[in-house]
Amino acid sequence: MIIDCDTHFMPQDAFDYLDDGLRALAPRLNFDGRGLLAGIDFPGAPEPIAGTTPLSAPGSGSHCAGNSDMAIRLADYQGLGIERQLILPQFTGGWSYLIEPALASALAHSWNLSMLRLMDDHPGKIYGVALVALQDVAGAIREMKWAKEQGFSAVVLDHTYPVREHPYGTTLGSHRELWPFFATGEKLDMPLYLHAVQHGHRIVNLMMFQQDGLDIFAPREAQMNLVSLITSGLLDDFPMLKFIHAEMGVKAIGSLAQRLDGAFTNSSFSYEDDEGAAAGSRRRLSPKAPQLAAPEVANEKNKLPPSHYFRNNFYWTIETEELELADAVEFIGPERFLFATDYPHDDPGGRMKFKDVELLAANRSLTETAKELIRAGNAQRLFQL
Repeated sequence: MIIDCDTHFMPQDAFDYLDDGLRALAPRLNFDGRGLLAGIDFPGAPEPIAGTTPLSAPGSGSHCAGNSDMAIRLADYQGLGIERQLILPQFTGGWSYLIEPALASALAHSWNLSMLRLMDDHPGKIYGVALVALQDVAGAIREMKWAKEQGFSAVVLDHTYPVREHPYGTTLGSHRELWPFFATGEKLDMPLYLHAVQHGHRIVNLMMFQQDGLDIFAPREAQMNLVSLITSGLLDDFPMLKFIHAEMGVKAIGSLAQRLDGAFTNSSFSYEDDEGAAAGSRRRLSPKAPQLAAPEVANEKNKLPPSHYFRNNFYWTIETEELELADAVEFIGPERFLFATDYPHDDPGGRMKFKDVELLAANRSLTETAKELIRAGNAQRLFQL
């Protein structure tokens, strides 16, 4: 058995289930004569914010009929030999944490109702990953509870948090107002996907990074968010939380965990700023960085070495073509990796979607036991399939 743990879909009725008062503001999906998504009109779209460079519809994978036609999609999967798939929203062109909260919550619920219909039509083949509007924390909690009751396998979050107050995006771990949502996720035993939502807040796309080529070494937002979930103390408060990092790749896992562990274990000194709030911090990653936070804010919060959380709270979708896959599996253990194609996308994560099954089977650096866990065993355990 093979279970695809990162796929995307745009149902034609995705936004048909809004109340009359909000229906006029909903995105309108435009399909061409071949049934392909050609564009989206969104009367309720948030006002543009200079510098956020949002991506417009139809987006990656739109030329693939399986993006919105379930029959074609299932035929593709049958040809690949993939029996089950977890489906996340096709985010391009409409979804954003910048949308007005009440409308965003209604849009998320409409998409989830559409996905619930597909789950009922294809039991044992289609598993929904619910959308929540995190700009409305109370509403997101209600939606997650509803999704759990309806049999959804997980919830998806953007791995940065751009709202009106900070539209360029900050990490989830930086916002204590989200703690009630994470507490509920732990209580429900609901896995949480961390996935990029391309609505223009990308940290490394800011001109200050790009104008002199600084983005070649600036940390990617997915990695910064992962670190924030650890260093904020979130996973000490909620040690049973389960996150799935989608499309981050695996090559940074070992080096990032080792660097964090080294900072956790070893003292570092800064002679340029030896009286700052965190000057004596054993976890200080950048010894020469100015310490602007007050001591009580800058105090270390994670109680255990960061690699502990890597191995206990995170799962990772694989990119079968990555040469570093076997090294990451050896470092973390095969139990933490999930097969994924990123169907129907053509971005780097989905470019090999029609070859991923073949590439995993041909990987001589992984044992057959590890391959079977990655193909299905880990997903069956994590999502209780």
